[in-house]
Amino acid sequence: MPIPTRRTPTIIWWVVSALLILAPSAHAQRRDIVVMKNGDQLTGKIRKLEHGQLFIETPYAAEPIPLDWLQVERMESTARYQLETATGKRFTGTITKTSTIETPNQDFRIQDADVETLLRASDVVAIESKKSNFWRQMKGSVDFGFSYASGSGETVTDLAASTSYTSTKYQIGGSLNSTVTGKGNSGRTNRQDISINSSIFLSRHAFVGSLVDFLRSDQQSLNLRTTLGGGYGRYFIRTNRTQLSWLGGVVYTKESYAPSSGLNPDHQSAEALLALNYDWFRFNLAEFQTSIQTFPGLSDTGRFRSNLNSSFAIKITRDLFWKFSIWDTLDSKPPVNARKNELGVSAALGLKF
Repeated sequence: MPIPTRRTPTIIWWVVSALLILAPSAHAQRRDIVVMKNGDQLTGKIRKLEHGQLFIETPYAAEPIPLDWLQVERMESTARYQLETATGKRFTGTITKTSTIETPNQDFRIQDADVETLLRASDVVAIESKKSNFWRQMKGSVDFGFSYASGSGETVTDLAASTSYTSTKYQIGGSLNSTVTGKGNSGRTNRQDISINSSIFLSRHAFVGSLVDFLRSDQQSLNLRTTLGGGYGRYFIRTNRTQLSWLGGVVYTKESYAPSSGLNPDHQSAEALLALNYDWFRFNLAEFQTSIQTFPGLSDTGRFRSNLNSSFAIKITRDLFWKFSIWDTLDSKPPVNARKNELGVSAALGLKF
């Protein structure tokens, strides 16, 4: 056991003093200020603007406090952010909001090096902290649902996960949906869908989008359907409450069917693509999302396919939510022994990150 020396208390004193000095200085680096229209003032770290709410992290609250963005009178931060407006413009830089009475149409300022941009704060729909790397900038969710019926012995397990990354020039995202249904000794059926999508922003409202999708469905005798393609898209609506966009293009599809289907195990085709995405949210309390993809046949004349994914999520607490989902897969010309339509409904508990 080491023997304490006379220098030990001195060393401990210097270490403690250094910690006490550094701690306040580190905290002082981020003292963002938000002043509401009723005069309330909060000091802390501004995290993000999402779904019409500005989130600020304070030392006296266990989690970031959500504020109605339209009720913010003044705001100031020295941190760098990435933001988006209702007109489709995207910026990075430090942000300041002044009083709407003093500057009614230019009450929001973005400073990036020597470039200053003035906007109307009500036109800003998203603010995100500029993270140090790709992985920290990503966000997403995962949810799980399970049901059991004792009379029939049927069990249904649903797993869904999604993630996305957005920059000022492009966006990339991915999702996984898995449903496993079992019924006593009758075996089980599986449905797995993995989708990857990306967008390169061309202008305020226009973008070029790509789609990669892998689908397996026992009910439709489909071992694997691979869909690759993309096209041109535009945003119709983009506000603090609603987003609506469409995408039109062409895809290549390769399908591998089960031998019992009676079709050639491998089938290739070219299809048109028309997709519509709608997103409605009320602060961070509730969100409704719908995605519809249609694939009219080009090489297979008369064939028509579609995918529908719709969900309604309600916040329980912080990042925990409850979600009700409906999905549907339609094929007007399926294999002989397969269904034309496959429909699923699920209720799940999820977590955002």
